[in-house]
Amino acid sequence: MATGVFLRSVSLGAVLLLAACQQDKPAPAQAEAKVPVLRHDDAVLALLQERYGAPAQLKGPWAQQLTDPDMDHVRPIHRDVCADQAAVIGGKRYRMLAVCTHYDDATSIELGTTDFIVLHEAADGRMSLAAELPGRASGAGGQPGTVSTLQVGAGAWAYQIDDELVAVGSVMRNRAWLVFDGGDKVADAGWLRTHLDDHNAIECNDAGHCSHGRLDLNLEVRLDDSQPGLAYWPLQVQEKGNGCRGRVSKTHVITYEPEQSRYPMPAELQLEGCN
Repeated sequence: MATGVFLRSVSLGAVLLLAACQQDKPAPAQAEAKVPVLRHDDAVLALLQERYGAPAQLKGPWAQQLTDPDMDHVRPIHRDVCADQAAVIGGKRYRMLAVCTHYDDATSIELGTTDFIVLHEAADGRMSLAAELPGRASGAGGQPGTVSTLQVGAGAWAYQIDDELVAVGSVMRNRAWLVFDGGDKVADAGWLRTHLDDHNAIECNDAGHCSHGRLDLNLEVRLDDSQPGLAYWPLQVQEKGNGCRGRVSKTHVITYEPEQSRYPMPAELQLEGCN
């Protein structure tokens, strides 16, 4: 996969001049601060095409051929910009992009991949690379997990990845967060299972008596923004259902650790099955 770093900035003089001519009805400054708007699509597209080639586009998928170093043939793939979010952190403007790669000839157990790219918009209108996390795997069947973006604190935004794994007798749904706080990296900040069941698993004892699995857990996750001025908001996780030891109804509060760039997850929120 092409994952080269953007080595140049793109001047936006012409784009800014055109935008200035079209600003007949400027939005209120307060509204812009609350909901950052996407700007400078031409410059962003130029940077994407520098990295992925001329077929790259901001809207819709594009087809390419990928030379995979782990295989002896060229693979057909499709890519698309699967997340595109404007963000303001510490008074600086950013554009958070995710480019998803779908492998057309993948097996059912093969993951898809996503490049996470954060661009910085300078005061003079230039766009340049601020941080990136290329080639992160997720999903199944060659399709990456579903990517969304959300604010996770007064000083941080995140990509959120949701995917599902169907194993023998079990269904697992996972959620992960990649946090950007205005620094030079996109931090892989932790994950948990939002659902786990083994309804289709069959367990048999020595006497030959068999029964279906007993796990059926759901985790409801929300950001606790009751103190909006916090740089990073805690995660509040409500765990409900049937666990390895019976009924479960429990709340977990998980506080972000800036030194480790992680939400430290208890092992019970990453359960795979009962021993």
